[in-house]
Amino acid sequence: MIFYCLIGPAAGWAQDLQVLLRAAAVAEAAMQDDLAYLKYQQALKIQPANITVLCKCSELACKIGHRQASKEAQLRYFETARRYAETALKLNPNYSDANFVMSLSMGRIALVSSGRQLVEAVKGIKVYADKTVALNPADFRGYHVLGKWYYEISNLGTFKRTAVKIFYGAFPDASYEDARRNYQKSMQLNPTFNLNYLELAKVYIKLDRNQEAIAALEKLVVMPLKMEDDQRIRIEGRKLLQELKDDL
Repeated sequence: MIFYCLIGPAAGWAQDLQVLLRAAAVAEAAMQDDLAYLKYQQALKIQPANITVLCKCSELACKIGHRQASKEAQLRYFETARRYAETALKLNPNYSDANFVMSLSMGRIALVSSGRQLVEAVKGIKVYADKTVALNPADFRGYHVLGKWYYEISNLGTFKRTAVKIFYGAFPDASYEDARRNYQKSMQLNPTFNLNYLELAKVYIKLDRNQEAIAALEKLVVMPLKMEDDQRIRIEGRKLLQELKDDL
């Protein structure tokens, strides 16, 4: 009886954990990110040191935060995502997913920040994205983050470029061609990731390669919707495609 009492709760928790993880995976596949996030958070209460779940919580917090109406609300989600990533990295600094979600969360923070918070995030994005692809060269997400980093650095306004230059000591090497190369590498690894096509089209426009931008967007607008953000991405892509065609 004592033995049963000792193992009974543990067995029950393990079963509850598996139920929550299955529910989270089903919700994510059904493009219900808020529900998936809730289930993963509940799973963490049972097993706080589950590195896979920590990474999932971080990634979903980034996605959900990006949809918030105000920068303040977005930043709250992104800071939460970074805390999940930090916990995961403490458990295993060489876990590729932990490095990816740290690069992602810092990238999101950079998009809604300014001053020192911006430039610190800019530096961290590159460090963790580079480590992601070094640890797992097949991870398309790491190359996508690098593509975004090169694009955003190349596209910074004068004021932010000056702030980044002061923080780095010199402006980091970055070009739209670097962005193109990383987005295309990400696309080769996962041709079904919709966002690559939209972001690559934006790079092509910067490179004055509008026909290639149009070709990327024409693929995007007929691709299957696999994630909750894909509908928004398709709408943005369709609008950009029409603008390009109108300019021909």
